Amino acid sequence: MHSEKAPRFSYFSSQTQEVISSSSWADIFSDQFIKHLQESERTKGNVWWLDISDATEQDVDFVSQVLSIHPLTAEDITMREPREKVEVFRNYYLISFQTLVNFAVKNEEKDKPKSSAESFSSTPSSAGCYILVFKNGAVTFSPSGNGHITRVRDRIRRHPDQATLSGDWVCYALIDDIIDSFEPYLHAVERESESIEDEVFIARVDDVRSLIPRAENLRKKITYLIRALSGKVDVLNGFVKRCQAKDKQPIFPDGDLIMYLGDVQDHLVTTMSSLSHFDEIVGRSQSNCLAQISANNLRLSLNINEVLSKVTVLATIFVPLHMVTGLFGMNVTVPGQDVPGLAWFFGIVGCFIAFIVVCCTIASRFKLL
Repeated sequence: MHSEKAPRFSYFSSQTQEVISSSSWADIFSDQFIKHLQESERTKGNVWWLDISDATEQDVDFVSQVLSIHPLTAEDITMREPREKVEVFRNYYLISFQTLVNFAVKNEEKDKPKSSAESFSSTPSSAGCYILVFKNGAVTFSPSGNGHITRVRDRIRRHPDQATLSGDWVCYALIDDIIDSFEPYLHAVERESESIEDEVFIARVDDVRSLIPRAENLRKKITYLIRALSGKVDVLNGFVKRCQAKDKQPIFPDGDLIMYLGDVQDHLVTTMSSLSHFDEIVGRSQSNCLAQISANNLRLSLNINEVLSKVTVLATIFVPLHMVTGLFGMNVTVPGQDVPGLAWFFGIVGCFIAFIVVCCTIASRFKLL
């Protein structure tokens, strides 16, 4: 059996509310279709949307010829330009966004209970999503492995006022969905940071040491997410300023759509603030872990020093005795060796015991034992 190729090309029209999907250009782009696409751009009332997944250089060249796309735009899409930006051209404007394509935390699974180790198992990867917005439609070059296109199409079908639909609205909905795709990761970061914070003060010494790499890995993931969102903040702010400028280009949207973009801005700022807050929590927990380990090491060091000081005192007491007994063990005359009985033996042992008692008493008085 031969598996069918996944459709890479899809065309959506607001009039028919249907999606035409295909795995090759020949099945979807005929001369009649291209003529219809060009006519739709010149007339109102029909919002069209063309999406190309994992576009090749030939795909970009074909679309460039049909819709008169600037060579600089074609170069950015072909080279997978990672820089997020807004560029305006004669008949369209381009928005380049980086989107997440590796969902470690899926939307449908975010409400299920998970252990802290499973909540944020891997760092997501990103890929470029390029949105070309025309007067009555849009062309998107999206990476495979994301659900933005499907979700936005469903949102268009549920839109209460089809008359307000435009290529600008499609662009807004895509940007909004890309920002929303960070939400599962935000929940995962929140769960993991709270778990680390709770375990810091109740964990044993060995467990505290295992929390440090967890906190370090989580901070790396938070830094990745903040860096991924910070570029979007700049792009969105610049986009809104261009839309609100008095001498703005006619291709840019105005009116109620700016309110929608403002809502996306607020959501983005809130997400960034939450990530910064969680980063502070993890950083504080990491500092507490290091402080606990330092305190435990200091306590252990003091205990060792105390034991060593006692051993040193005892060694100081017994070394002179060992030296005396060593001298008596040599080939010399031992005191009292010619006297019968054990008086001399017990006398010498008694002197040793008295010496030990006196030394221990002095050491105890000076708190050396």
